[in-house]
Amino acid sequence: MLFTQLIQANLTTQILGRSIEHYAVTESTSSEAQILAANGAPEGTIVTTDNQTSGRGRHGRSWFCGTGKDLTFSIILRPGSDGKSAGLLPLLAGVAVAEALEQFNLQPTLKWPNDILLNKKKCSGILTEGKFKGNLLSSAVIGIGINVNDNISEFPSELRESATSIAEELGVTVQRELLLARTVNSLEPWYRRLQSGATEEIISTWESYCAHLHKSVSFFRENQEMTGIFSGVAEGGEAIIENGDDRLLLSSEEISMLREE
Repeated sequence: MLFTQLIQANLTTQILGRSIEHYAVTESTSSEAQILAANGAPEGTIVTTDNQTSGRGRHGRSWFCGTGKDLTFSIILRPGSDGKSAGLLPLLAGVAVAEALEQFNLQPTLKWPNDILLNKKKCSGILTEGKFKGNLLSSAVIGIGINVNDNISEFPSELRESATSIAEELGVTVQRELLLARTVNSLEPWYRRLQSGATEEIISTWESYCAHLHKSVSFFRENQEMTGIFSGVAEGGEAIIENGDDRLLLSSEEISMLREE
């Protein structure tokens, strides 16, 4: 198919994207990727679609996708590494998306743990899901959604103040296949760094893009709103929140709705 051929023509990777499964319509690329992974699909397999009907984000939230205008894709990985590395997967994926967006003359920032922003509005989100064997992360699926060629008027009304697209920011449409390829080209070396144990480089690079580093943030934990200073990311991908004399390490499962004060 032309869509997958154009992606692969722009890849410089050795593993990621060498096998691509494209669906005209699917409920969720992440769900399809999990099925493929369970059936032995090779590492680096990418699942793409033109129309994702039941996309999901963190905490079961839905993800809007404009048919034929946006990117929704999932990548199968087989790290075989310490389970602690799972918390860094959304961070390195965020860096990869940010680096790809910079190649289109955009200035992205990152919001912990899985959002990519343009002009303080969300244009991309990441969902990672892993399978464990004991303490080892045997396989993982990274799901990435990017608002590419939407007009603001096409977003659901509740998203028009908080979301944007690449086309809205640039004033022109961009080739989805090229953006996907550039994202994957950036992702593969970051994934190799994770496998080699270069966690400090991953964290420091993510922090260099972070929109709220050393700033006051609010968030919900156990249905209680809390505030603190976001002082960085720990080696397992946890948020480091300082509140007076307290220093908390919080995973993405523990808190929701983090926002800058």
